[in-house]
Amino acid sequence: MSRAGTAQPGHLATSSDEPAIVPTRSITPSQIDADALKVVRRLQRFGHAAYLVGGCVRDLLLKRTPKDFDVATSARPREVRKLFRNCRLIGRRFRLAHIHFRGKIIETATFRAAADKHEDGDLLDLLIMSDNVFGSEREDAYRRDFTINALFFDPVERVLVDYVGGLEDLVERTLRFIGDPAVRVQEDPVRILRAIKFAARLDFEVEPDSWRAVTGFRCELDRAAPPRLLEEVLRMLRSGVAEIAFRMMWESEVLEVILPEVARYLSRSLDRGEERDPGAGLWAYLHAVDHSDRELLTNAVLLAALMIHPVADAAGSDPAGYGLRSASSTFGETARELLRRLVERLRLPKRDVERIGQLLASQKRLFQLGRDAALPRALMRRVYFPEALDLFEIGVRASRKGRSTLNRLRRAFRKPAPARRSAARESRPSKPPVSARKPSRSSARRRKRGRRRKPAKKE
Repeated sequence: MSRAGTAQPGHLATSSDEPAIVPTRSITPSQIDADALKVVRRLQRFGHAAYLVGGCVRDLLLKRTPKDFDVATSARPREVRKLFRNCRLIGRRFRLAHIHFRGKIIETATFRAAADKHEDGDLLDLLIMSDNVFGSEREDAYRRDFTINALFFDPVERVLVDYVGGLEDLVERTLRFIGDPAVRVQEDPVRILRAIKFAARLDFEVEPDSWRAVTGFRCELDRAAPPRLLEEVLRMLRSGVAEIAFRMMWESEVLEVILPEVARYLSRSLDRGEERDPGAGLWAYLHAVDHSDRELLTNAVLLAALMIHPVADAAGSDPAGYGLRSASSTFGETARELLRRLVERLRLPKRDVERIGQLLASQKRLFQLGRDAALPRALMRRVYFPEALDLFEIGVRASRKGRSTLNRLRRAFRKPAPARRSAARESRPSKPPVSARKPSRSSARRRKRGRRRKPAKKE
Protein backbone atom coordinates (compact mmCIF):
# COMPACT_ATOMS: atom_id res chain seq x y z
CA MET A 1 0.00 0.00 0.00
CA SER A 2 2.35 2.69 -1.22
CA ARG A 3 1.40 6.28 -0.55
CA ALA A 4 3.88 7.74 -3.03
CA GLY A 5 2.25 10.15 -5.44
CA THR A 6 3.10 11.23 -8.97
CA ALA A 7 5.75 13.82 -9.65
CA GLN A 8 4.64 17.45 -9.78
CA PRO A 9 6.56 20.66 -10.44
CA GLY A 10 7.98 22.33 -7.36
CA HIS A 11 5.92 25.14 -5.94
CA LEU A 12 7.67 26.12 -2.71
CA ALA A 13 8.24 29.77 -2.06
CA THR A 14 11.85 30.86 -1.82
CA SER A 15 13.21 32.79 1.12
CA SER A 16 12.81 36.04 -0.88
CA ASP A 17 9.10 35.48 -1.55
CA GLU A 18 6.45 37.12 0.56
CA PRO A 19 4.01 34.79 2.32
CA ALA A 20 0.56 34.16 0.96
CA ILE A 21 -1.97 35.98 3.15
CA VAL A 22 -5.34 34.29 2.67
CA PRO A 23 -8.49 35.55 4.42
CA THR A 24 -10.70 32.63 5.39
CA ARG A 25 -14.12 32.11 6.87
CA SER A 26 -13.87 28.32 6.85
CA ILE A 27 -12.49 28.39 10.40
CA THR A 28 -15.03 29.88 12.80
CA PRO A 29 -14.37 31.05 16.38
CA SER A 30 -16.64 28.29 17.68
CA GLN A 31 -14.19 25.69 16.33
CA ILE A 32 -11.28 27.19 18.26
CA ASP A 33 -10.55 26.46 21.89
CA ALA A 34 -11.68 29.50 23.89
CA ASP A 35 -8.57 29.53 26.06
CA ALA A 36 -6.24 29.33 23.05
CA LEU A 37 -8.11 32.30 21.60
CA LYS A 38 -7.58 34.21 24.87
CA VAL A 39 -3.84 33.54 24.71
CA VAL A 40 -3.52 34.82 21.13
CA ARG A 41 -5.62 37.93 21.83
CA ARG A 42 -3.67 38.88 24.94
CA LEU A 43 -0.30 38.45 23.22
CA GLN A 44 -1.45 40.61 20.30
CA ARG A 45 -2.89 43.23 22.64
CA PHE A 46 0.58 43.74 24.12
CA GLY A 47 2.23 44.15 20.74
CA HIS A 48 3.44 40.63 19.97
CA ALA A 49 2.79 38.59 16.84
CA ALA A 50 0.82 35.46 17.75
CA TYR A 51 -0.79 32.68 15.73
CA LEU A 52 -2.30 29.26 16.03
CA VAL A 53 0.15 26.96 14.30
CA GLY A 54 0.85 23.37 13.27
CA GLY A 55 -1.49 20.43 13.50
CA CYS A 56 -4.47 22.35 14.84
CA VAL A 57 -4.57 24.61 11.75
CA ARG A 58 -4.13 21.63 9.43
CA ASP A 59 -6.93 19.68 11.12
CA LEU A 60 -9.33 22.65 11.15
CA LEU A 61 -8.85 23.14 7.40
CA LEU A 62 -9.44 19.40 6.86
CA LYS A 63 -12.65 19.54 8.97
CA ARG A 64 -11.09 17.35 11.65
CA THR A 65 -11.19 17.98 15.39
CA PRO A 66 -7.76 19.06 16.71
CA LYS A 67 -6.40 17.23 19.74
CA ASP A 68 -4.82 20.40 21.08
CA PHE A 69 -4.06 23.98 20.11
CA ASP A 70 -0.50 25.32 19.93
CA VAL A 71 0.49 28.98 19.78
CA ALA A 72 3.60 30.48 18.15
CA THR A 73 4.61 34.03 19.07
CA SER A 74 7.34 36.62 18.77
CA ALA A 75 7.27 37.08 22.56
CA ARG A 76 10.18 35.57 24.46
CA PRO A 77 9.35 33.02 27.19
CA ARG A 78 9.85 35.47 30.06
CA GLU A 79 7.63 38.01 28.32
CA VAL A 80 4.91 35.37 28.01
CA ARG A 81 5.21 34.56 31.70
CA LYS A 82 4.78 38.24 32.64
CA LEU A 83 1.49 38.34 30.74
CA PHE A 84 -0.01 35.16 32.21
CA ARG A 85 -0.03 34.38 35.92
CA ASN A 86 -1.00 30.80 35.08
CA CYS A 87 2.15 30.30 32.97
CA ARG A 88 4.96 27.85 33.72
CA LEU A 89 8.20 27.75 31.75
CA ILE A 90 9.54 24.28 30.97
CA GLY A 91 12.64 22.95 29.25
CA ARG A 92 16.30 23.63 29.92
CA ARG A 93 17.77 24.14 26.46
CA PHE A 94 14.73 25.69 24.79
CA ARG A 95 12.15 27.28 27.03
CA LEU A 96 8.48 26.65 26.27
CA ALA A 97 5.60 28.42 27.97
CA HIS A 98 2.84 26.17 29.29
CA ILE A 99 -0.22 28.26 30.05
CA HIS A 100 -2.44 26.27 32.39
CA PHE A 101 -6.20 26.34 32.23
CA ARG A 102 -8.68 24.05 33.89
CA GLY A 103 -8.03 20.56 32.50
CA LYS A 104 -5.65 21.62 29.69
CA ILE A 105 -2.43 23.35 28.75
CA ILE A 106 -1.92 25.79 25.86
CA GLU A 107 1.68 25.34 24.72
CA THR A 108 3.15 28.64 23.58
CA ALA A 109 6.50 28.69 21.78
CA THR A 110 8.67 31.57 20.64
CA PHE A 111 9.48 31.63 16.92
CA ARG A 112 12.59 29.52 16.24
CA ALA A 113 15.16 29.41 13.48
CA ALA A 114 16.96 26.42 12.00
CA ALA A 115 20.31 25.74 13.64
CA ASP A 116 23.45 26.80 11.78
CA LYS A 117 24.98 23.68 10.17
CA HIS A 118 28.29 22.79 8.60
CA GLU A 119 30.23 25.57 10.32
CA ASP A 120 33.21 23.21 10.46
CA GLY A 121 32.88 22.29 6.80
CA ASP A 122 31.55 18.79 7.47
CA LEU A 123 28.82 18.23 4.89
CA LEU A 124 28.47 14.52 5.61
CA ASP A 125 26.90 14.75 9.05
CA LEU A 126 23.59 16.62 8.82
CA LEU A 127 22.11 15.35 12.10
CA ILE A 128 20.70 18.25 14.13
CA MET A 129 21.90 18.04 17.73
CA SER A 130 20.27 21.30 18.84
CA ASP A 131 17.88 23.85 17.31
CA ASN A 132 17.44 26.14 20.28
CA VAL A 133 17.74 29.42 18.38
CA PHE A 134 15.12 32.17 18.46
CA GLY A 135 14.14 33.41 15.01
CA SER A 136 11.58 35.21 12.91
CA GLU A 137 8.12 34.20 11.80
CA ARG A 138 9.46 33.18 8.38
CA GLU A 139 12.33 31.17 9.87
CA ASP A 140 9.92 29.36 12.17
CA ALA A 141 7.84 28.27 9.18
CA TYR A 142 10.83 27.00 7.20
CA ARG A 143 12.33 24.99 10.07
CA ARG A 144 9.20 22.78 10.29
CA ASP A 145 9.05 19.35 8.69
CA PHE A 146 6.07 19.32 6.29
CA THR A 147 4.36 22.07 4.33
CA ILE A 148 0.94 21.19 5.73
CA ASN A 149 2.27 21.62 9.30
CA ALA A 150 3.78 25.09 8.66
CA LEU A 151 0.58 27.12 8.29
CA PHE A 152 -0.09 30.06 10.63
CA PHE A 153 -3.64 31.18 11.43
CA ASP A 154 -4.54 34.49 13.03
CA PRO A 155 -7.90 33.85 14.74
CA VAL A 156 -8.43 37.56 15.43
CA GLU A 157 -8.03 38.79 11.85
CA ARG A 158 -9.11 35.37 10.52
CA VAL A 159 -6.30 35.09 7.96
CA LEU A 160 -3.95 32.25 7.02
CA VAL A 161 -0.23 32.94 6.55
CA ASP A 162 1.50 30.47 4.22
CA TYR A 163 5.24 30.69 3.56
CA VAL A 164 5.80 27.21 2.08
CA GLY A 165 2.84 26.29 -0.14
CA GLY A 166 1.03 24.26 2.52
CA LEU A 167 -2.44 25.36 1.40
CA GLU A 168 -1.86 24.00 -2.10
CA ASP A 169 -0.67 20.67 -0.70
CA LEU A 170 -3.73 20.46 1.56
CA VAL A 171 -6.00 20.90 -1.44
CA GLU A 172 -4.05 18.28 -3.42
CA ARG A 173 -3.82 15.98 -0.35
CA THR A 174 -0.05 15.72 -0.73
CA LEU A 175 2.55 15.26 2.01
CA ARG A 176 5.75 17.13 1.16
CA PHE A 177 8.92 17.92 3.09
CA ILE A 178 9.93 21.57 3.32
CA GLY A 179 13.18 22.03 1.41
CA ASP A 180 15.37 19.19 0.17
CA PRO A 181 13.83 15.91 1.46
CA ALA A 182 17.20 14.12 1.56
CA VAL A 183 18.64 16.83 3.80
CA ARG A 184 15.57 17.04 6.03
CA VAL A 185 15.46 13.32 6.87
CA GLN A 186 19.19 13.28 7.59
CA GLU A 187 18.80 16.28 9.88
CA ASP A 188 16.15 14.41 11.88
CA PRO A 189 15.57 10.75 10.88
CA VAL A 190 12.40 10.56 13.01
CA ARG A 191 10.78 12.57 10.21
CA ILE A 192 10.71 9.29 8.27
CA LEU A 193 8.25 7.83 10.78
CA ARG A 194 6.30 11.08 10.97
CA ALA A 195 5.88 11.07 7.18
CA ILE A 196 4.42 7.56 7.30
CA LYS A 197 2.22 8.42 10.27
CA PHE A 198 0.71 11.54 8.66
CA ALA A 199 0.25 9.88 5.26
CA ALA A 200 -1.65 7.02 6.90
CA ARG A 201 -3.69 9.17 9.27
CA LEU A 202 -4.70 11.84 6.75
CA ASP A 203 -4.91 9.50 3.73
CA PHE A 204 -2.42 11.71 1.83
CA GLU A 205 -0.07 10.75 -0.98
CA VAL A 206 3.63 11.22 -0.23
CA GLU A 207 5.30 13.43 -2.85
CA PRO A 208 7.75 11.27 -4.90
CA ASP A 209 10.99 12.99 -3.84
CA SER A 210 9.86 12.80 -0.22
CA TRP A 211 9.06 9.08 -0.55
CA ARG A 212 12.47 8.39 -2.10
CA ALA A 213 14.07 10.10 0.90
CA VAL A 214 11.97 7.96 3.28
CA THR A 215 13.06 4.71 1.66
CA GLY A 216 16.58 5.72 0.72
CA PHE A 217 17.65 7.02 4.13
CA ARG A 218 15.76 4.56 6.33
CA CYS A 219 19.02 3.31 7.88
CA GLU A 220 19.52 6.80 9.36
CA LEU A 221 16.90 5.79 11.94
CA ASP A 222 19.71 3.96 13.78
CA ARG A 223 21.08 7.38 14.68
CA ALA A 224 17.84 8.73 16.13
CA ALA A 225 17.22 8.89 19.86
CA PRO A 226 15.60 5.54 20.86
CA PRO A 227 12.94 7.11 23.13
CA ARG A 228 11.70 9.20 20.20
CA LEU A 229 11.43 6.10 18.02
CA LEU A 230 9.41 4.31 20.71
CA GLU A 231 7.16 7.34 21.07
CA GLU A 232 6.40 7.40 17.34
CA VAL A 233 5.71 3.64 17.27
CA LEU A 234 3.23 4.00 20.14
CA ARG A 235 1.60 6.98 18.43
CA MET A 236 1.09 4.88 15.31
CA LEU A 237 -0.49 2.11 17.37
CA ARG A 238 -2.90 4.67 18.90
CA SER A 239 -3.57 6.54 15.65
CA GLY A 240 -6.54 4.47 14.51
CA VAL A 241 -4.67 3.60 11.29
CA ALA A 242 -2.00 1.30 12.72
CA GLU A 243 -2.63 -1.36 10.07
CA ILE A 244 -2.06 1.11 7.22
CA ALA A 245 0.98 2.69 8.88
CA PHE A 246 2.71 -0.64 9.52
CA ARG A 247 1.94 -1.84 6.00
CA MET A 248 3.68 1.31 4.72
CA MET A 249 6.66 0.66 7.00
CA TRP A 250 6.86 -2.90 5.68
CA GLU A 251 6.73 -1.81 2.02
CA SER A 252 9.34 0.92 2.56
CA GLU A 253 11.58 -1.52 4.51
CA VAL A 254 11.58 0.88 7.46
CA LEU A 255 10.25 -1.94 9.62
CA GLU A 256 13.48 -3.90 9.17
CA VAL A 257 15.39 -1.07 10.83
CA ILE A 258 13.28 -0.36 13.91
CA LEU A 259 11.39 -3.65 14.43
CA PRO A 260 13.33 -6.44 12.68
CA GLU A 261 11.42 -9.12 14.61
CA VAL A 262 8.14 -7.99 13.04
CA ALA A 263 9.80 -7.73 9.62
CA ARG A 264 11.15 -11.29 10.03
CA TYR A 265 7.66 -12.59 10.79
CA LEU A 266 6.26 -10.95 7.66
CA SER A 267 9.12 -12.18 5.47
CA ARG A 268 8.34 -15.78 6.54
CA SER A 269 4.72 -15.54 5.39
CA LEU A 270 5.25 -17.72 2.34
CA ASP A 271 6.99 -20.37 4.47
CA ARG A 272 3.84 -20.53 6.57
CA GLY A 273 1.63 -20.88 3.49
CA GLU A 274 0.18 -17.37 3.59
CA GLU A 275 0.24 -16.66 -0.14
CA ARG A 276 -3.14 -14.95 -0.24
CA ASP A 277 -2.52 -12.33 2.48
CA PRO A 278 1.02 -12.47 3.90
CA GLY A 279 1.08 -11.70 7.61
CA ALA A 280 -2.72 -11.96 7.88
CA GLY A 281 -2.62 -12.66 11.62
CA LEU A 282 -0.59 -9.53 12.39
CA TRP A 283 -2.76 -7.32 10.18
CA ALA A 284 -5.90 -8.72 11.83
CA TYR A 285 -4.57 -7.81 15.28
CA LEU A 286 -3.64 -4.28 14.18
CA HIS A 287 -7.05 -3.90 12.54
CA ALA A 288 -8.64 -4.92 15.86
CA VAL A 289 -6.47 -2.37 17.70
CA ASP A 290 -7.67 0.32 15.30
CA HIS A 291 -11.28 -0.47 16.18
CA SER A 292 -10.84 -0.62 19.95
CA ASP A 293 -10.66 2.03 22.69
CA ARG A 294 -6.99 2.69 21.97
CA GLU A 295 -6.60 5.52 24.47
CA LEU A 296 -7.56 3.16 27.31
CA LEU A 297 -5.00 0.50 26.35
CA THR A 298 -1.63 0.51 28.07
CA ASN A 299 1.65 0.59 26.17
CA ALA A 300 2.26 -3.02 27.20
CA VAL A 301 -1.03 -4.18 25.65
CA LEU A 302 -0.37 -2.33 22.38
CA LEU A 303 3.17 -3.69 22.04
CA ALA A 304 2.01 -7.19 23.00
CA ALA A 305 -0.60 -7.05 20.22
CA LEU A 306 2.19 -6.10 17.81
CA MET A 307 4.62 -8.79 18.98
CA ILE A 308 2.36 -11.77 19.67
CA HIS A 309 2.74 -13.29 16.19
CA PRO A 310 6.53 -12.88 15.90
CA VAL A 311 6.91 -14.44 19.36
CA ALA A 312 4.62 -17.35 18.46
CA ASP A 313 6.54 -17.89 15.22
CA ALA A 314 9.89 -17.85 17.03
CA ALA A 315 8.65 -20.23 19.72
CA GLY A 316 7.04 -22.60 17.25
CA SER A 317 9.18 -23.12 14.20
CA ASP A 318 12.05 -20.72 13.60
CA PRO A 319 14.03 -19.74 16.72
CA ALA A 320 17.29 -19.45 14.76
CA GLY A 321 15.72 -17.04 12.27
CA TYR A 322 14.99 -14.64 15.13
CA GLY A 323 18.48 -14.92 16.56
CA LEU A 324 17.53 -17.34 19.33
CA ARG A 325 19.83 -20.23 20.13
CA SER A 326 17.05 -22.75 20.59
CA ALA A 327 13.36 -22.91 21.33
CA SER A 328 12.69 -21.97 24.96
CA SER A 329 10.69 -24.22 27.21
CA THR A 330 7.70 -21.90 27.51
CA PHE A 331 6.00 -19.30 25.39
CA GLY A 332 6.62 -16.66 28.06
CA GLU A 333 10.35 -17.36 28.16
CA THR A 334 10.58 -17.05 24.39
CA ALA A 335 8.75 -13.74 24.61
CA ARG A 336 11.09 -12.35 27.24
CA GLU A 337 14.17 -13.50 25.32
CA LEU A 338 12.93 -11.95 22.08
CA LEU A 339 11.73 -8.72 23.70
CA ARG A 340 14.95 -8.15 25.59
CA ARG A 341 16.42 -6.55 22.47
CA LEU A 342 13.76 -3.85 22.50
CA VAL A 343 15.34 -2.52 25.68
CA GLU A 344 18.50 -1.65 23.75
CA ARG A 345 16.96 -0.66 20.42
CA LEU A 346 14.00 1.44 21.62
CA ARG A 347 14.90 1.95 25.29
CA LEU A 348 11.73 0.11 26.21
CA PRO A 349 11.41 0.15 30.03
CA LYS A 350 12.27 -3.21 31.55
CA ARG A 351 9.02 -3.22 33.54
CA ASP A 352 7.12 -3.06 30.24
CA VAL A 353 9.19 -5.93 28.83
CA GLU A 354 8.30 -8.04 31.86
CA ARG A 355 4.63 -7.10 31.60
CA ILE A 356 4.51 -7.86 27.86
CA GLY A 357 5.98 -11.30 28.58
CA GLN A 358 3.28 -11.94 31.19
CA LEU A 359 0.51 -10.82 28.85
CA LEU A 360 1.72 -12.99 25.99
CA ALA A 361 2.09 -16.03 28.25
CA SER A 362 -1.49 -15.60 29.50
CA GLN A 363 -3.07 -15.66 26.03
CA LYS A 364 -2.52 -19.37 25.39
CA ARG A 365 -4.30 -20.19 28.66
CA LEU A 366 -7.24 -17.91 27.84
CA PHE A 367 -7.71 -19.15 24.26
CA GLN A 368 -7.69 -22.78 25.47
CA LEU A 369 -10.67 -22.19 27.76
CA GLY A 370 -13.69 -24.17 26.65
CA ARG A 371 -17.27 -23.05 26.97
CA ASP A 372 -17.82 -25.11 30.12
CA ALA A 373 -14.25 -25.04 31.45
CA ALA A 374 -13.53 -23.69 34.91
CA LEU A 375 -12.40 -20.10 35.02
CA PRO A 376 -8.67 -19.50 35.71
CA ARG A 377 -9.13 -18.04 39.21
CA ALA A 378 -5.39 -17.93 39.93
CA LEU A 379 -4.76 -15.94 36.75
CA MET A 380 -7.68 -13.64 37.49
CA ARG A 381 -6.06 -12.68 40.79
CA ARG A 382 -2.91 -11.47 39.05
CA VAL A 383 -2.36 -7.72 38.99
CA TYR A 384 -1.92 -7.78 35.20
CA PHE A 385 -5.15 -9.68 34.46
CA PRO A 386 -7.12 -6.57 33.30
CA GLU A 387 -4.44 -5.95 30.66
CA ALA A 388 -4.42 -9.64 29.72
CA LEU A 389 -8.18 -9.40 29.23
CA ASP A 390 -7.75 -6.35 26.97
CA LEU A 391 -5.22 -8.24 24.84
CA PHE A 392 -7.53 -11.27 24.75
CA GLU A 393 -10.36 -9.05 23.51
CA ILE A 394 -8.13 -7.82 20.67
CA GLY A 395 -7.40 -11.44 19.81
CA VAL A 396 -11.11 -12.32 19.88
CA ARG A 397 -11.88 -9.48 17.48
CA ALA A 398 -9.01 -10.48 15.21
CA SER A 399 -9.84 -14.21 15.08
CA ARG A 400 -13.61 -13.90 15.57
CA LYS A 401 -13.40 -16.75 18.05
CA GLY A 402 -13.84 -16.92 21.81
CA ARG A 403 -16.52 -14.25 22.25
CA SER A 404 -18.49 -16.34 24.76
CA THR A 405 -15.32 -17.00 26.78
CA LEU A 406 -14.53 -13.29 26.80
CA ASN A 407 -18.01 -12.44 28.07
CA ARG A 408 -17.72 -15.06 30.85
CA LEU A 409 -14.38 -13.63 31.93
CA ARG A 410 -15.67 -10.07 31.89
CA ARG A 411 -18.68 -10.92 34.02
CA ALA A 412 -16.67 -12.98 36.50
CA PHE A 413 -13.95 -10.36 36.82
CA ARG A 414 -16.35 -7.50 37.50
CA LYS A 415 -18.43 -9.43 40.06
CA PRO A 416 -16.71 -10.83 43.19
CA ALA A 417 -17.66 -14.32 44.30
CA PRO A 418 -20.70 -14.22 46.70
CA ALA A 419 -19.23 -16.90 48.97
CA ARG A 420 -16.06 -14.90 49.36
CA ARG A 421 -18.01 -11.74 50.24
CA SER A 422 -20.17 -13.49 52.86
CA ALA A 423 -17.15 -15.21 54.38
CA ALA A 424 -15.41 -11.88 54.69
CA ARG A 425 -18.43 -10.43 56.52
CA GLU A 426 -18.61 -13.36 58.93
CA SER A 427 -14.92 -13.27 59.72
CA ARG A 428 -15.03 -9.54 60.42
CA PRO A 429 -15.59 -8.96 64.18
CA SER A 430 -18.65 -6.90 65.00
CA LYS A 431 -18.19 -3.72 67.04
CA PRO A 432 -19.50 -3.90 70.62
CA PRO A 433 -22.01 -1.29 71.81
CA VAL A 434 -20.57 1.93 73.14
CA SER A 435 -21.50 1.05 76.74
CA ALA A 436 -19.60 -2.27 76.56
CA ARG A 437 -16.38 -0.86 75.21
CA LYS A 438 -13.39 -0.68 77.49
CA PRO A 439 -12.12 2.81 78.12
CA SER A 440 -8.81 3.64 76.56
CA ARG A 441 -5.72 4.06 78.67
CA SER A 442 -5.53 7.78 78.06
CA SER A 443 -9.14 8.42 79.17
CA ALA A 444 -8.71 6.23 82.27
CA ARG A 445 -5.53 8.05 83.17
CA ARG A 446 -7.27 11.43 82.89
CA ARG A 447 -10.10 10.33 85.21
CA LYS A 448 -7.62 8.97 87.74
CA ARG A 449 -5.55 12.13 87.84
CA GLY A 450 -8.49 14.49 87.84
CA ARG A 451 -8.23 18.06 86.77
CA ARG A 452 -4.96 19.79 87.21
CA ARG A 453 -5.25 22.86 89.36
CA LYS A 454 -3.53 26.05 88.40
CA PRO A 455 -0.78 27.05 90.86
CA ALA A 456 -1.71 29.92 93.15
CA LYS A 457 -0.25 33.26 92.27
CA LYS A 458 2.39 34.56 94.61
CA GLU A 459 1.55 37.87 96.22
